[in-house]
Amino acid sequence: MDRRTSLALALCLVIFALFTALGQKYAPKPLPKRPLAAGTVAASQVPGSLAPADTSSPAAHAVAAAKAASSIAEKHSVIETPLYRAEFTNEGARLLSVELKKYGSSYGKSEYLKHPDRLPKRGEDVPAGDRVTLGGEPAFALDLGSGSAKRGFDHRMYAVAESTDAAGAIRALTFTTTDSSGLTVRQVWRARPDSYLLDLAVDMSNVPDRWRLSDYSLTMRSWPLMSEPSPALDQRSLRAVSLVGKDLHRDVAQGIVNKERKPEEGVAHWAGVQSHYFIALIAAASGDGRSVLRSAEERNLTPEQLALLPKDTKSVQPVAVGTLVMPVPATGSVSHRFVAYFGPADYFALQKQSGPLELERAVDMGWSWVVPISRLMLQALRAVESVVKNYGLAILLLATIVRLLLHPFNMSSMKSMRAMQKLQPEIERMREKYKSDPNALNTATMALYRENNVNPAGGCLPMILQMPLFFAMYAVINNAIDLRHAPFYGWIHDLSAPDLLVMAGPLPIRLLPIVMAATGFLSQKFAPTDPKQAPTMYMMNVVMLGIFYNLASGLVFYWTVMNVLTAVQQWLAMRGDGGVVVVTPTPEKPKKGRRSGDPRNSA
Repeated sequence: MDRRTSLALALCLVIFALFTALGQKYAPKPLPKRPLAAGTVAASQVPGSLAPADTSSPAAHAVAAAKAASSIAEKHSVIETPLYRAEFTNEGARLLSVELKKYGSSYGKSEYLKHPDRLPKRGEDVPAGDRVTLGGEPAFALDLGSGSAKRGFDHRMYAVAESTDAAGAIRALTFTTTDSSGLTVRQVWRARPDSYLLDLAVDMSNVPDRWRLSDYSLTMRSWPLMSEPSPALDQRSLRAVSLVGKDLHRDVAQGIVNKERKPEEGVAHWAGVQSHYFIALIAAASGDGRSVLRSAEERNLTPEQLALLPKDTKSVQPVAVGTLVMPVPATGSVSHRFVAYFGPADYFALQKQSGPLELERAVDMGWSWVVPISRLMLQALRAVESVVKNYGLAILLLATIVRLLLHPFNMSSMKSMRAMQKLQPEIERMREKYKSDPNALNTATMALYRENNVNPAGGCLPMILQMPLFFAMYAVINNAIDLRHAPFYGWIHDLSAPDLLVMAGPLPIRLLPIVMAATGFLSQKFAPTDPKQAPTMYMMNVVMLGIFYNLASGLVFYWTVMNVLTAVQQWLAMRGDGGVVVVTPTPEKPKKGRRSGDPRNSA
């Protein structure tokens, strides 16, 4: 990558790092809870209630229904497939958690972060206690109303019926509740074979008119961040996400904790939450939602969870909350169908399974104009890996292929920059000669370029062409689930995590970023650089070392490969660099009586 590109990207990364650090430091603190007025009972102290007692209110009705249904015992039911284990409770008909059998957590019983050799091979089952678990306490909930008018069903006891297959495994769960007013709510969950998708049918009937109920809510909540090597980095990727109309919306959880949020009105297709590599979504398969609400709360980690995490981990984590709001017709009857997804952020798997629902758009593949290129890069990366059987080698080969495709453009750019460098002394002399006559200086400079066959903009086009490819490769390597727990060679056991050679007390020694900085120095040694700017450019490598030091080793390795390839191309450009014949044309002297630079003086 040439000097200008490196400088621009480095400045962007510095600004991004400063923005992140300042955002964390000056992020608004959670609003203090308002004290209750004397004699007022908190709504949470009354099961099923969200408001002060009122015999005519729906909240009071919910309390009465919960008490009436107290004879129904709480029961946990499990839908288990080869891909996941989903646990439900009939208290509120909540989906409590989803364990992903094929994905291991960095902070489980087996401590895969410390012992990567214990990690099962890709596609094999991970033992219970070591799996990635998407459990948002609960992970999914259905409630009447929305926003501040939501009437929680947390303590309503549902009757539950289990449907099994020939082997006795549960394949469907039906939750039903009916109260004295005749209101009936039924939820039916069905598993799909060989898929992370679950089908959900919601039916309501006899919704009382006096409740003036216009909608109901389907809410997804994020899980404790324990699956990735760095919970702090995973926290930066924790977002509430939704698709309204054709517009995709993402909100970083730590930036909206306890903030008042207005619903996003429009044709709502789906809503949910996502961490770096995992997603939970609820999508309307029949009918359209009326709005979505993206918000965030805070969660205190349990002592057991903190014991598994690094010692400096904060005990409070943000919780992303994504809510899909569905309408309730004036008839008081509802019959809607949904698709829920709990699983990896796998772009092509989601695209294949969800079809027209476009759930794959939740996967971060870069800006919308970069996504088509990112898709091609991801397909190419997978194709190369299927041959070499190693994602590190696949990154090396793909980066080399991309560089070879752009080689003619890069060589043209480098030769143009070297020619400009050779002309620089002559340009400086002309600036001194024509310092009081800008028009004459401009005429002489353009003539110098023309006579020496140099295009001053010749270095820009190749840089513009390769920038989308760089952004696409960055998005793919940073977000592709394929690189999670993918080993390379030697001390690099996970391309999605920073490499670790050895610990020097509290300081981790990472070799790959140091090699990257060294290749950056090598690349700039061959680059045409103004001697006055050389110290600044060399210092930029130190800055880049600091920025990349704790990033994923896959990204650092990609940048290292690009530095090496750039150095090779610059060396080739130097070898094939013909001598530039510096011809210094002199502008015509202005005729008597006319000012220098008069248009009539031009030849």
